[in-house]
Amino acid sequence: MRPLAQALSLILFSLLFFFFANYKLPDWLPADIYLRLDPLLGLSAILSAQEVIGRTLWSLLLIGATLLVGRFFCGYVCPMGGVIDFLDPLLGRKKARPGVKKEILWRKVKFFVLVLFLSSSLAGLTLAYLLDPLPLLTRFYTFSLYPLVITVINLFLDLLRPLAQALGWMGLSYRHYTQPVFYMGLITFLIFSGIVALNRIAPRFWCRYLCPLGAFLSLISPLGLFKRRVSPACNQCLKCVRSCPMGAIEEDPKKTRLPECIQCRTCSQVCPREAVSFPALPATVRARQLGGEYSRVDLSRRGLLSSFTGGLTAAFLIDRTPFTPVQGKHQLVRPPGALPEKDFLRTCIRCGECMKSCVTNTLQPCLWESGLSGLWTPKMDLRFAACEQNCNVCGKVCPTQAIRSLPLDEKTHAKVGTAILLKERCLVWAQDKLCLICDEICPYNAIVFRTVDGYRRPVVIASKCNGCGFCETKCPVGGTSAITIVPDGEIRLKEGSYIQEAKKLQLEFKADPGDDKFILESSGLRVGEKESPAQAEKPIPLPEKTPGKKPAGFL
Repeated sequence: MRPLAQALSLILFSLLFFFFANYKLPDWLPADIYLRLDPLLGLSAILSAQEVIGRTLWSLLLIGATLLVGRFFCGYVCPMGGVIDFLDPLLGRKKARPGVKKEILWRKVKFFVLVLFLSSSLAGLTLAYLLDPLPLLTRFYTFSLYPLVITVINLFLDLLRPLAQALGWMGLSYRHYTQPVFYMGLITFLIFSGIVALNRIAPRFWCRYLCPLGAFLSLISPLGLFKRRVSPACNQCLKCVRSCPMGAIEEDPKKTRLPECIQCRTCSQVCPREAVSFPALPATVRARQLGGEYSRVDLSRRGLLSSFTGGLTAAFLIDRTPFTPVQGKHQLVRPPGALPEKDFLRTCIRCGECMKSCVTNTLQPCLWESGLSGLWTPKMDLRFAACEQNCNVCGKVCPTQAIRSLPLDEKTHAKVGTAILLKERCLVWAQDKLCLICDEICPYNAIVFRTVDGYRRPVVIASKCNGCGFCETKCPVGGTSAITIVPDGEIRLKEGSYIQEAKKLQLEFKADPGDDKFILESSGLRVGEKESPAQAEKPIPLPEKTPGKKPAGFL
């Protein structure tokens, strides 16, 4: 029963990730439902932002179910736990494992980590993403597994292409998926591999000793109705002790560490006397009939105080690291709809959902560009790819709304930066060569050609540029683009309308009509006016050449 539930949960998690977290995602479907259900992520985001975040309230469902049933999430629903269990045979499940010395001390680690994360959140620093299993698995899916899956699919399509062409299956013969590429994919893979490899020491090592979400749920799980009960038929064979994946059973099989029990029922399945059961009994009956069970979490006050102080200290020192001077040197362009930087860093849980769902792959994880406080947060690499203007999925899949979920018209007005021309690199400005790419590719006609000293030169109209980055992406200059997007003039609102804010700033983002303003005006027409019959019949005069001087153009 439990392996089936784990498999179904992992399949659902994978389906939501691979097939629904994309630009076709409907508004009613929460593709990030697992992240929304995570109470540790929700509580950390609320404490850091110091306000209630609507999407994190989904975690109350899991808290309520844990209070009612017990710590079932870790045993049946958690996709990270499912991956660890399914990969366990590869590490030699049947071989003897060394175990952990001083196990009682190791079991306290996850509680101290939990306290550290929550105290840092109180000080405005989000750290839960470092060890919470759901962001960890989502990042692994995004940065490592997803690119690998697309590579395998494209290789398979390449093998089928000759057959498809021979059979006339034109759709299949030309099918190809864009290969996503992410920074820090190898680092993410190594971290995930390390978590799985820990199973070689003890079953579910990660869940037993390190998982802060498991620690959070274990604090409230003893209040659940279902508890392990051992009848007098027990013959002390200790099979239940050896088979428990969480080590929740003491050497005395009648004693159970209730916070560690994940309701897996493995002990009842291996018991030869059928002496183990999990009845649903009220607390008063349990206290009378289930003698010998205990649920105390033995944590020293010194350890708790040290963890609490450590979280506050981390929050204080994080902006005073050697990487702090680097933070202001990089002009990071955040996704459209991102909250103001301070609120963004406090609210973002670094799950990677926005980066996976980005249709152009322009969203990439930060390393040191925004300091340690911005590790793994999304940035736009507009030299790599532009922001698709008809896509707003990054806000839809953000579980904490660090990126606001905006309609397309609002998203268009969420200006992320402004294009600037580097004249010393521009082919037109520096070398008088013919190049119209940035003008032609701009969807808002924010780049136009004007006559400067008798020559046509590209210029940027800042009030029409919303920083989409098509010009930077398509610039033919090798290396650094001759036109780049910087966050100057960006609009980042915690609440309110981007359209209204753009109007206040007298910004105008209208689709390019497709006409070259310079050519039309040089022919006597004005942009937006229809051509009169007389003008239609009159040929456009060619520019006269001045002897001894270059013509007014690019030659």
